Amino acid sequence: MSSQPSPSPSRPGAATVSACVVVRNEEAVIDRCLSSLDGAVQEIVLVHDGECEDRTLEIAEGHGARVFVRPLVGHAEAATVFAFEQARGEWILSLDADEFLSAELRRRLPELVADPAVNGYELLWKMWDGRRYISERGPHKLSLFRREHVHVLGMVHAVERVDPPVVRTQLQLEHRPLYNNFTLRLVFTKWRRWARIQAREYLRDLAELPSFNWQGTPAWPRRRRYLNRLSPLLFVLYGPFAFAENLVRSREDYSLAVNAKIAFYHGILASITQFYVAKYTYFGVHDEPAAERARPAPAGGERRAR
Repeated sequence: MSSQPSPSPSRPGAATVSACVVVRNEEAVIDRCLSSLDGAVQEIVLVHDGECEDRTLEIAEGHGARVFVRPLVGHAEAATVFAFEQARGEWILSLDADEFLSAELRRRLPELVADPAVNGYELLWKMWDGRRYISERGPHKLSLFRREHVHVLGMVHAVERVDPPVVRTQLQLEHRPLYNNFTLRLVFTKWRRWARIQAREYLRDLAELPSFNWQGTPAWPRRRRYLNRLSPLLFVLYGPFAFAENLVRSREDYSLAVNAKIAFYHGILASITQFYVAKYTYFGVHDEPAAERARPAPAGGERRAR
């Protein structure tokens, strides 16, 4: 565990940065993440999804993080909304436990946030297969933005929206999970759990989902309503459509073989999600994930804070 002191306050008039990290039992990688932030940001807001079962919180406190424990949801986006609400900086740097700042990004972070003409940055986010990077040109991830110009819907796999201008940069946010995300074993375990949660969220009132600065429509768009209604007919066809859509969207980021592999897995996820939408809509719910049976939040929402 790092014993480095908390970062000193920025010089008067300089932009302040809050790093927001949402985690769940990440002791294997969290020190690497937080060490890259030491001295580079003005505060670290760490939110744990559910009660912690390892040393993650102890390690985070050693880095001077403000630590919060929230009721278990099963995905990071709901806790991300809470983290953004706690952030005090003008800018937010949003990252996962298996991400960390490259040396060049760390060095140039003050330069990025000092530009008054930019509201957000898409950082280079190469794809890692558990052993090595399998992409060079991309993809890019929207991870650094002004707090007052970001809009978030706390739904699984939702992406932040940032008021323009947003700049794409080749400065790298390192992303090195300890395993390969794109395997059939993970699709039918971790990804399947996400699909069940996402299906339930698609069937909820959009206004019930947690949000931060959200300015979108108060109701699901017509396309999603039709997909819900026709899900028994479409869940098989939706996978090939999602495959083609991802293939086209990411063609500049990967080689042909890598692009096809990643698009294939996203197609499987889309089909599984639509299958659960159909199941829950027309046949009821019989396999409620444990995350959705979590205890209600205590008064004030904090289990533990520093």
